[in-house]
Amino acid sequence: MTTVAERISLFRTVRAVPYATDGAHDAASLTTVGRGDCLAKSAYLAREFATLGVPARRVRWLYHLPPHPAEVSLLPSREDVHTAVEIRLGAAWVLVDATHDPALAAAGFTVADWDGLTDTVPAYPPAGPIWREGDATPEPVPNACRGAADPGAGRAYQLAFNQWLRAERGAA
Repeated sequence: MTTVAERISLFRTVRAVPYATDGAHDAASLTTVGRGDCLAKSAYLAREFATLGVPARRVRWLYHLPPHPAEVSLLPSREDVHTAVEIRLGAAWVLVDATHDPALAAAGFTVADWDGLTDTVPAYPPAGPIWREGDATPEPVPNACRGAADPGAGRAYQLAFNQWLRAERGAA
């Protein structure tokens, strides 16, 4: 079993990687690209916990996109899907969400800290049930960019969102 300090160090290392939806989308690319979304950061975290002998599983839930930037209003829905990790510590599964890097706290994003033992605060509050890897029920599906009257709305939002994130980091 890993020590608390090892678990916290891994969490902080992943949390420090800049959050961006125009970066890596998988664990293998995260360190090369140097920024990534919740898919990449959670996959990397789960993979590294597994190498330390700590069982890890993916968890997902619906959430509502933040109200910034203004381009979010172009989307047919602000509902999206967030991905994080649960790890097994003893008899309990513990949520570990390292999505947002510390520089985003000033922009109002939830930046979790972790004691290595108990649940972190989720980056985005669930707006529906939590799906866990291995569940018989289907995974939640993002709605934010599907069915847009303007097919470019999702791309325009993604571009604006990532520019906004970079500007917020620069202001921090």
